[in-house]
Amino acid sequence: MNSIRLASSHASSAAAAASELAGQFSGFRPSLIVYFAADAYSPDELAQSLRAKFPAPTVVAGCTTAGEIGPEGYADGSVVALGFSATDFSAAATLITGLKSFDLGECQRRVENTLQRITLQKKALGFSNTLGLLLIDGLSLREEPLGRAVQLVLGEIPLVGGSAGDSLKFQKTSVFLDGESLSDAAVLVLISTDLPFRIVKTQHFERTEGRMVVTAARPAERVVSEINGYPAALEYARIVGLPVENLNPLAFAAYPVVVRIGGSEYVRSIQKVNPDHSLSFYCAIDEGIVLSRAHGLDALANLEEMLAAVASEIGEPQAVLACDCILRNLEFRQKGLTEIISTALKKHHVVGFSTFGELHRGIHVNQTFTGVAFGQAPAGARQ
Repeated sequence: MNSIRLASSHASSAAAAASELAGQFSGFRPSLIVYFAADAYSPDELAQSLRAKFPAPTVVAGCTTAGEIGPEGYADGSVVALGFSATDFSAAATLITGLKSFDLGECQRRVENTLQRITLQKKALGFSNTLGLLLIDGLSLREEPLGRAVQLVLGEIPLVGGSAGDSLKFQKTSVFLDGESLSDAAVLVLISTDLPFRIVKTQHFERTEGRMVVTAARPAERVVSEINGYPAALEYARIVGLPVENLNPLAFAAYPVVVRIGGSEYVRSIQKVNPDHSLSFYCAIDEGIVLSRAHGLDALANLEEMLAAVASEIGEPQAVLACDCILRNLEFRQKGLTEIISTALKKHHVVGFSTFGELHRGIHVNQTFTGVAFGQAPAGARQ
């Protein structure tokens, strides 16, 4: 019997969705519920309704999305959830608030307290492994310092996660913990288990020769005003071969840029064109950075290869908790790949959400699939 249960609802109201999810978890005793919800639902009502259905000591955490990944693959306008059995998992969580005036010391104190709690639970239950899940307000612009700070305290405990979305409105995103709904905040969940798991990350792009030097930027706002000495949007449009008026989320999904750091390449995704022809990015950006136009690879083969590698290490996963960039979703729609990618996600029990940014071991990335794959309980494990 699986120790992780997947559930989803397309109910029109938050209360009805909570009831439907609770019904799908009937007979299942979770220590943790992680859920991802379309921004069409009232965040306060949804958080309170789900907490009423899953009272303490169950930890109930989640965030709003730019799209969901449910039991049938990519979805919109829904709530999807993963339930983690109290037999095989324990969880401790905390809210990190006031991100715009980020207080490093207070953040580290909250993480240390949560780490102490999960360590006590882990010892009491005899579990051997711990991982961290961090869900962040996707409009806070604080993913980089927050991810670094949390990973520093956690040490060798791997940290994954993603930035909450609001479809593509860029107005308000929310994170949830135990009946509370907050913006300008993040939720950290530490999970301990004896089940095998693997942290996963993949991107289907490689660097080309189209170089773009950031010659003027406003790093605190993640805005690039000049590339190669020219207005950023105009120069980017010239390099990718599009009229500037055609620059939109679909174009940015199709023509991403990458930066090379420490021998590895990371996607730096563009969010929007501003009226002054500057470009807003989803990730940290600074003057002097050399960006390269990226060339797309076979997205399905790339995904299947990553999941096959996971299966070879821990067996076919019973669930993969995924933080998947919204620009990947948009690219797949544009290329008519949504159905075939959804089939692969369903086959491998992938559930999660489309993000405004992803975290991999504390590092903020873009246009990437990150998360954690959970294997089956070993033969003879506790029941």
